[in-house]
Amino acid sequence: MASNFNGRQKRNGDRRHSLFLVLMVVLVLLMACAPFRGTVATPLQNYIDDETGEVGSFDPNEQFDVKVINLSSYRVDVHYDDGQMGVVIATFEAQGESKFYTFQGHEFFVTRHGVREQLYPEELVEGEEDTPLRFTIQKPNQKLIIPEGAAPLSGERAKNSRCVDRYSMCITEAERGACKYAPGWMIIHCCKSCDEDLNASALLDSNVRCSPEHLNTTEPAWQPGDLNKLFEKWVTDDEFKQYTPNVLSSPNAEFGGANGPWIITFDTFLTDFESDQIWKGGEMVGFDRSTDQGNVNEFGEMEQIVSKTRTSSNAWCTHECERLPGVISATDKIERVTGVPRVNYESFQILEYQKNQFYRMHHDSSGSDDTPAGHRIMTFFLYLSDVEEGGATRFSKLGIDVKPKKGKALIWPSVLDENPSMWDPRMYHEARDVIRGEKRAANHWIHLNDYETPNLWGCTGAFS
Repeated sequence: MASNFNGRQKRNGDRRHSLFLVLMVVLVLLMACAPFRGTVATPLQNYIDDETGEVGSFDPNEQFDVKVINLSSYRVDVHYDDGQMGVVIATFEAQGESKFYTFQGHEFFVTRHGVREQLYPEELVEGEEDTPLRFTIQKPNQKLIIPEGAAPLSGERAKNSRCVDRYSMCITEAERGACKYAPGWMIIHCCKSCDEDLNASALLDSNVRCSPEHLNTTEPAWQPGDLNKLFEKWVTDDEFKQYTPNVLSSPNAEFGGANGPWIITFDTFLTDFESDQIWKGGEMVGFDRSTDQGNVNEFGEMEQIVSKTRTSSNAWCTHECERLPGVISATDKIERVTGVPRVNYESFQILEYQKNQFYRMHHDSSGSDDTPAGHRIMTFFLYLSDVEEGGATRFSKLGIDVKPKKGKALIWPSVLDENPSMWDPRMYHEARDVIRGEKRAANHWIHLNDYETPNLWGCTGAFS
């Protein structure tokens, strides 16, 4: 019985094995045939080429190039409308043209370079609502023409049509409460969606939005004489010896160097943890090529221009960066040492200088500053790394060079002790070329008045 059972078991196993092989063969054949039997190729579409006038055909699922011709007098940015804030695809010079790749159905809008101020056609079509330039992609080699008279709204057209939503995301952001927690950005970019909550159409005028009455401007951080008092305290009080103060220039021979402006270092200011955390924050938010500030439009938007005198990369320490423990610790330490409240500070600017990169001679403030935040009265500059060779901070008119050293703080005022509302022309400085290694640094620019409130309301030129 055992032998019979084992024989039947073997024969049944053979049958199952044979059936399995047959099924596998059938499955392979079906898979091989599937593309030919089950898939229908996308039909080609015919089109007339804008360049040649010839009839062609294309696959609507494939990428192709289109041509932008900028006949306007403006340098412009072309943005892909991603349903959010848009993504800059390319920048076009006035009277310039170029091509880029895209897909059928993609939509694009046009702004003046460096700001999000959209361009409009030269003339308003009678009976139609004023709408900014937009392009919907239909075919290869399509010409996207920015007309000669295209420009931001001005005059009567601006009065009637300037309170608009620049982005498709505006309604959603307003519903999420952004008109309250980011009023400046929303007034400029999503005016229509915030008009009911904020009277945004009236606050588009930067003279109204940024007035001392609207911002409830606070008392200045420094009165005449306060600058000298602070720097003298740093070099005389035992409280600050833990940071190893070193006077490089001063107005008093008692402290080293007569008739000069104050420049000091705290040679042991940051811990390695704080230095590394600030740098980590920069990596989190991402570095971009450093820019300079350009013209300001009627809304208070400041154009950002790629710098020719500054080749570094920088990152602004906001959001998740500002929440890092080491970043909080460093800012708290600066606030305790200076006695100037945190609301007067710009966010940490984190800097990266690679080999041969530099920042030529410049001043951190300006001859006159009537913005609500007032002058940058002081720069608190932090070195986050050693540099093998080069990379010194040079005070050009004073003949002073400061060598980078990880953890060192370099502090200088940009204004006069007797008048903190007046800049000090002696404080021009530069970042010398890095010859070997990499220079990592960060700085807080400290303002005479509250900076955070004007920045929140879009009164500092920044609308990021």
